[in-house]
Amino acid sequence: MTPKPPRAPMQAVLRPLSLSMHEVQVTLTLPAEAVAKGAVLALPVWTPGSYLVRDYPRFLDRVTAVDGQGAPLALAKRDTASWVLPPCAGATVTYRLFCNDLTVRTNHVDPEHAHLVGAATFLYLEGQQDRPVQVRFEGWPETWAVATSLPLDQGAYVAADHDQLVDSPFELGTFRLHAFDAAGARFQVAVTGDHPGDEERIVTATRAMVGVCAELFGGFPFQRYLFLLTFSPGARGGLEHRDCTSLLADPLAMTRAEGHWDLYTLIAHEFFHVWNVKRMRDPALGPFAYQGQNVTRLLWFHEGFTSFMQFTIALRAGVVPWAWVARKLAQSWTDNTTRAGRREQSLEEASFDAWIRHYKPTEFSANSTVSYYDKGALVAWMMDAELRLASGGATGLDQLFRLLWDRAGDGPVTDAMLRGLYQELTGQDPAPFWSAFIQGTAELDARCIERAYGLKFTAKAPWEALAEDEDPELARRARGYAGLVLGQEGPTLQSVVPGSPGAEAGLSYGMEILAVDGWRTDSAQAVQHHLGLGGPGEARVLLAADRGRVRAYTLTLAENPQRSVHVAFDPKATAPQVTAFTAWTSQSGGPARIRRSRP
Repeated sequence: MTPKPPRAPMQAVLRPLSLSMHEVQVTLTLPAEAVAKGAVLALPVWTPGSYLVRDYPRFLDRVTAVDGQGAPLALAKRDTASWVLPPCAGATVTYRLFCNDLTVRTNHVDPEHAHLVGAATFLYLEGQQDRPVQVRFEGWPETWAVATSLPLDQGAYVAADHDQLVDSPFELGTFRLHAFDAAGARFQVAVTGDHPGDEERIVTATRAMVGVCAELFGGFPFQRYLFLLTFSPGARGGLEHRDCTSLLADPLAMTRAEGHWDLYTLIAHEFFHVWNVKRMRDPALGPFAYQGQNVTRLLWFHEGFTSFMQFTIALRAGVVPWAWVARKLAQSWTDNTTRAGRREQSLEEASFDAWIRHYKPTEFSANSTVSYYDKGALVAWMMDAELRLASGGATGLDQLFRLLWDRAGDGPVTDAMLRGLYQELTGQDPAPFWSAFIQGTAELDARCIERAYGLKFTAKAPWEALAEDEDPELARRARGYAGLVLGQEGPTLQSVVPGSPGAEAGLSYGMEILAVDGWRTDSAQAVQHHLGLGGPGEARVLLAADRGRVRAYTLTLAENPQRSVHVAFDPKATAPQVTAFTAWTSQSGGPARIRRSRP
C-alpha cells in the first residue's frame, strides 16, 4: 500500500498589536489542498489537563479571510467556536486575541512577557487535526527570546499536528534560562519574573527530582524537556504537557523555606505527569475532542495518585523535610475526615464530575463533594501502605507505576488494569478496597499506614490542644460548636455544616451576621469571638441579613465534633516498619533520626 504523501503545513504568524493592551494578531496561511472543498475553522473551548469548558473564543475577534489572490472570503460563523470557510485555492485568515489572564491555562501578554497557550491561540481545521503547523513570531521586542518544547526549523517552530501544538505552550520575554543534563536528556528551566528565592537552589532541586523519576522509570521518554516557571504575586498553579510544563509561583512565598518546599512539590507533581496522564492515560484523555467535555472516571488516579507521588519524589530527592510532609498530609487527612462532602461523593464520581463540580465550586461544594486531588492522594497513601505490607516493606506505588509503564507505556490505562496490578502486588482481591475508598464513601482508614510505616495518627479535639494549666473556662468554651464557616474578612457565611446548630437554626449560605447576643459583628473574627464565649448547651442569638431583610436566629451550641489529625512516629516502631518508611521516602536513619533537608 502506497503511503499517503505528507500534508502541507498550516503556517501561523503571531504579532503583537499592543503589549500594554494585551492584544495579539494571529495570521494563518492555509494551503490550497486544505481548503479546496471548503473547510471549518474551530478554536478549542478547553485545554487538556484542566477539565473545564473555558470558552476561549470569547477572547477572539476581528476574524477576516482572503483567498490566495487576496480577494475577500465570506466567513460564516457556524457556532460560538467555529467558522465556515468557502471553497478556495488557499486562504489567509487573520484574527485578534485578547490576552490578559495570567494562568497556566490562558494567554497573558504585557510589556514584560507573553505566555501563549495553544488551545486558546490557534484555530484548527476540523477533520485535519493531523496537519502540521509551523509557528513564527514577528514584530516582538528585539531583546525577547522564545521558550517552547517545539523544535525550531528554519525560523519556525514546528508541531507535527494540532495535538502537539496545543501541548506546547510558548513563553516570550527576557526570561532567565538554566540548563542541565540527566539520564541522557536535556532539561531547560525558563524563569520569568522577580523573586527573592535562590534560583540556583530551585534548579538544583529540580535536577534531583527528575533524577528520582529517571531511576523509578528507567530513564525518560523524551530527549528534551522544558520547565516554564513564572513568578507573580498571589499566583500558584501548574499544567502538564508531554515534554514541558507551565508553572506559576508566588514570589512573596519564596522568603520562607515552606515556599521553596511547596514549589518543589508542584514541580514534582507536574513532572510526574510525563508518565501518569500524558502517556499512561485513560483512553478518554487523548486523542482529544476540543469542542466539549472529555470525561473520565480515573482522575483520582491521574491526579490524586500524582499528588501522593509528588511527596515521594521530593522526599527521595532530599529537597523537603519529612516533618513538613507529615504536616501537609495530616492537614489533608483532617479536612477529608471532617468535610461533610465525604459522605456524599466518591472519588470516581468526583473524577467524572470534575467538569461541572471541581472546576466550578459553589458554597455548597464542601458539603457535597470531595477533591480527587486531596482525597485521591490519601487513598494512594493507603494503597502504598497495603503494597508495603504485602511485600515486607520493599515495594509500594513506585513498583505499581513501573509495572504499569512497562506494560502500558505510551498507551491506554483502564480501571481493570489498575485492579489487576493491585491484586498482583498484594495477593488480595481489589474489590473491597475499590468499593470502599474509590467507588464508595467509606471513611479513610489509617490503620494500614500505621502498620506499614510505624506511624501513629492522633486525632485531637480543639480543647485538647490547650495546656493543662490553662483556665478550665477556656477549655469549656473551646467545646462549643455552631457549624458556621466564615471567610477571612467579612462576617458573611461561606457555608453551614449540615446537621449543625447553625443549620438547625435556619442559617444558610451568603447571610451576613450583623450581631451575636447584641454585640455588633463587623468581621469574621468578631463573629467567631462572640460565638466562642459559650460552651455546649448554651444558646446564642444572631442577627443576620439575607436579601435585604434582617432576622433573628437562635442556635444552641453543641460539642465540637471536629478533630485535628497529627502524624508522628510510634516510638515502638519495629525494624521492618523503619525499613518500609526508608524504602518509601529514602530518608535514612529511621523514624527517630530523620534528616532535615535544605529549603
